[in-house]
Amino acid sequence: MNKQDIAQSNEKPAERRTNPLLRNHFDSALALLEPLLLNSASLNGTSLYRAMSQLQNTYPDLSGNEIEALVAAVVRSLQNRGEKSG
Repeated sequence: MNKQDIAQSNEKPAERRTNPLLRNHFDSALALLEPLLLNSASLNGTSLYRAMSQLQNTYPDLSGNEIEALVAAVVRSLQNRGEKSG
């Protein structure tokens, strides 16, 4: 391994996220939406609409696209957690 390879391996990976604001809201959004979305059988249009509505009320500064992305991230996180425990 040469010096350039060592230097590159010590560098932090580039940030992939284009909107760090959503990352800042993720933990609180997860806590807020978990009771609503925890049961995967209840994931339907109504529960997703309620989740988006709750986030829009909590974070009125976020756009509709940002709200959708945050709900999708919370759903993915809950699904991944369920797969690991099951």
